[in-house]
Amino acid sequence: MEWQRDLAGLGPAGICRETSRVVLRVILPNFANVGPLLLSALLLAGAATFCALSSRVASDPDYGTSLPRVVADSAALGLLKIAILGLFLLCTAAYVLAVASLYRTGGDLLAADRILKEDLPVAPLARLLSTFLLVAAPFLAVSTALSVTTLLRLEDKIVLPLRLLRWASVAYVAAVCQLACVASVLEDAALFGAVRRSRELLAGKFWAAACVLVTLDGSIIAVLKAFQALVLDDALGLGLAFQVAAVAAAFVALCGVLVVTLVAQPVIYMVCKSHHLEVVDKAHLD
Repeated sequence: MEWQRDLAGLGPAGICRETSRVVLRVILPNFANVGPLLLSALLLAGAATFCALSSRVASDPDYGTSLPRVVADSAALGLLKIAILGLFLLCTAAYVLAVASLYRTGGDLLAADRILKEDLPVAPLARLLSTFLLVAAPFLAVSTALSVTTLLRLEDKIVLPLRLLRWASVAYVAAVCQLACVASVLEDAALFGAVRRSRELLAGKFWAAACVLVTLDGSIIAVLKAFQALVLDDALGLGLAFQVAAVAAAFVALCGVLVVTLVAQPVIYMVCKSHHLEVVDKAHLD
């Protein structure tokens, strides 16, 4: 597979083709990484947990008056979200370093495989964690508030604005924030410095990157919504066998979308770097 290619002219369709090329020709045939599998399982477990709690709230009129139960359930949801975010950050760092290494070394599979299998360097992980907490803070705050308002059964006039804020923050996270996380792994940038670097890289490529990332993020949400409707709510009422098949299909689909998303992020970074006639510093891949 040719790695020394001019990526500067790629638009949304070109980014999708390049991402598919990397996933189908390199990642799937050559690398075995359990990160996306575990992340898919945690996401489905999180959806099931939230649905179970919502059902408990709906069936118990006095649920909102029991503060210990609300606190315990909120804490359980919080711990599950922390586990999901932690694993997602580890997968993001691993795939960013691996894919960037492939482009930087002209397709050295051993170097990329070593990144995916060995311990990740501490410095990029620290920069990634601090940057993610900064850029995702609005989304996490709104999402947590929305979960609590649902458990407390507050009125729709409070919940609806929070839902709108969450969708707006998702669109924000999809472009600038995701690329800021990639930049924090591959460059000596963190926090607001990574956000500024992200905006610089996205100049001239913002809409191409946003189209791809919003589509992928929306696909993850769509799979989780389908899982909830077909399995947890049993909307079609087709029985246990169908629900088991739906769980398997949702798991495979979610894992596939996550792998594509994890690869698309560094690919978009490489496209933006090429657009600005920059190269990846090899020092950050060692």
